[in-house]
Amino acid sequence: MKRIFLVVAFLAFGVAEMFAQYPLRTIRELQEVPLDSLRRLDTLQRTVSGQWTKQRSRYYLDTVKVRGICVVPSKVINFTSNGYNLLIADTTTANRTQWGGLFVRPNLSTGSPDTALAIQWGIANVVPGDYVELTGYIDEFPAGDPVSATQIVPIYTQPLNILNSLPLSAIPPHVQKLASDFYKGAFPSGFPDGIQFSTGEPTEFMRVRLTNLTYVSALNTTNGTMNLVDVAGNAISTMDASKWFTTRGHRDPNSTYVLPPVNTRIDTIWGYVMTNSGSEAPRGYRIAPIFPGDIRYGVALPIISTHRRNPVVVPPDSQAAISCRVTRGGVGVSAVQLRYSLNNAAFTTASMTLNLADTTYRATIPVQVANTNVRYFINVIDSVGNAVKLASSSVDGTQADTLRGFFFYNVLNRPLTIQDIQTTPYANGRTPYLGATVTLRGLVTADTANIGIAPLNTGGTTSWYMQSGNAPWSGIWVVDTLMRPRRNGDSLTITGVVAENFDVTRIERLTSPPTVNATSVALPPAVVQTTGTFGPAAGNGTITAERYEGMLVRFNNVRVTNLAPTFSDPTEFEIDDGGGPVIIRRDGTHNVSNIPGDSINGKRILKLNDRITFMQGVIYYSFNRYKLCPRTNADIGIITDVALDRSSEIPSAYTLAQNYPNPFNPSTTIEFNLPKSGLVSVKVYNTLGQEVETLVSGEQAAGKYTLRFDASRLTTGLYFYRLQAGEFVATKKMLLLK
Repeated sequence: MKRIFLVVAFLAFGVAEMFAQYPLRTIRELQEVPLDSLRRLDTLQRTVSGQWTKQRSRYYLDTVKVRGICVVPSKVINFTSNGYNLLIADTTTANRTQWGGLFVRPNLSTGSPDTALAIQWGIANVVPGDYVELTGYIDEFPAGDPVSATQIVPIYTQPLNILNSLPLSAIPPHVQKLASDFYKGAFPSGFPDGIQFSTGEPTEFMRVRLTNLTYVSALNTTNGTMNLVDVAGNAISTMDASKWFTTRGHRDPNSTYVLPPVNTRIDTIWGYVMTNSGSEAPRGYRIAPIFPGDIRYGVALPIISTHRRNPVVVPPDSQAAISCRVTRGGVGVSAVQLRYSLNNAAFTTASMTLNLADTTYRATIPVQVANTNVRYFINVIDSVGNAVKLASSSVDGTQADTLRGFFFYNVLNRPLTIQDIQTTPYANGRTPYLGATVTLRGLVTADTANIGIAPLNTGGTTSWYMQSGNAPWSGIWVVDTLMRPRRNGDSLTITGVVAENFDVTRIERLTSPPTVNATSVALPPAVVQTTGTFGPAAGNGTITAERYEGMLVRFNNVRVTNLAPTFSDPTEFEIDDGGGPVIIRRDGTHNVSNIPGDSINGKRILKLNDRITFMQGVIYYSFNRYKLCPRTNADIGIITDVALDRSSEIPSAYTLAQNYPNPFNPSTTIEFNLPKSGLVSVKVYNTLGQEVETLVSGEQAAGKYTLRFDASRLTTGLYFYRLQAGEFVATKKMLLLK
């Protein structure tokens, strides 16, 4: 009876819609991207604005029919629309190893799941093995990012037809893959390591099998997601996309899944390949186990923990005592070693001995002369020859990766500076003096009049910040209420403890109120940088970005390119000076906002493509991204709108008018008509076909529109502007003469 419902239910939506003709496309046609484009993304990673089109489906926003076999039914994949999604696959033999998976995701553009329509359409009636035909438009989520997922959004006025019910053996089997097919190196890495688009994208939404991995750290304990590495240190993370492999509240009540102990071996993990948005997008492709038994565990490796160095700041007359604790793992421990190098020479190995009184292993690094650089790591070998390392204080899974850095210190016979605390040559970004009590001198650059004493939300920053100049590595975050009376321009000497928070180095737990050396000192000018320096490809510890952590930085001639780049934090937005986007945090006291509702609080509301002459503030880092935090209105230049006006008059047809004036300098007006609401984009291209501006992108209501476009940042030349609204596409020329 339920099958009959699928055939006839759509009649309720209108006879006229029933006969609408849309082209039938294969899953491969919808998914496949030219290999040379993906190889280019391997080198670009997420660095260049606009390059996401190299990974985007060629049928983006087109309405098509598609057929496939149901692999995962609704109410199993849980992260959207209350679980009313489908995973379908191509049954063609040639497409069983690549370009063979597609995600069916109901429309969320209205901001709420269309659950009732999905059920009425018949999505809940489809079971694994059903060979289905459906109609929808091709979307990418999130749009604008190379790490996006191609999916089809059903059109409920078109039927969901079950063409056949095939045996489960017809479902394509899991494809054997390697972690390095999806990510090379330890996260975060950049070219030649990092996200592997060329070998990862072909298996998007396909089922794969990975073997011989190690669970090194929790990605998110609330979600129950894991950071995994293979024997070569290549990283891949899990995604809690099913109700079984999650620790969130919507989990299957019968689920027994819990995060295993760190260093547990993963013999085999089965799952489908997907991506994630927001702060986790830099991880690229993820594996999502689905059903009970999709993770098979192996023997646990030893665990190294509780690293200590005494003293933390080592003078020329002291040796450094290194200690740690070691958990035996599944087969016991045969050796615990301290390996150290002086001034980048070869490593020396020293055996660490067990102290039964406190169950720590200990060894010492001999006394060294002043200015000697010492780097070291701890190496543990189990009874069957597996080696485990602890090489840094990182907590993101890279602590075992010597390619990402080492514990290190410089032997000093002078007081420490902010630069000593901040400077690191290693890509993990960790301070060499974590846990040390230090005395530092600097100038306050962000007080409570600039940034609140409490963060705006999770992952935010607070006052205060200090700088010792504007050379790299000269800024630091200070967190202690003893700083409360201090103001910008105060030259201070402080004593406190070196800590890391969200991988941001800071000073906390001051031992006494700061000593004021001077007041009303001129602040160092903000260092002018490009937004791309701090863009998506700049992972934690990327030295070109890390060296400005805690410092005042300025970006000139920027535009607002994304009003909601972070899924979990609607207050963040992105700006771009043409070199790539950087996230802006709103912990400052300025009156600029990206949220329309803030207008009632007297804030200036930004719109997509608004131009800003400059924006400056403190460089911060959280959730895998460097971010700029403007302090006051003085940190934000002149804002110029890209105006889009709508008349409520409903036109009878789609039209795109010729811009006027034409030629123009620097502004022109573009008019277009929409007879019905829907997804709309207006984009500008150069004569090479490269996208140079996005003027409109998103859901728009029916009406007559007037768009005023300021091309000040473009050079003289011929350009094309293109309107796409549903199946309507129109392109016209315009000439910019400066």
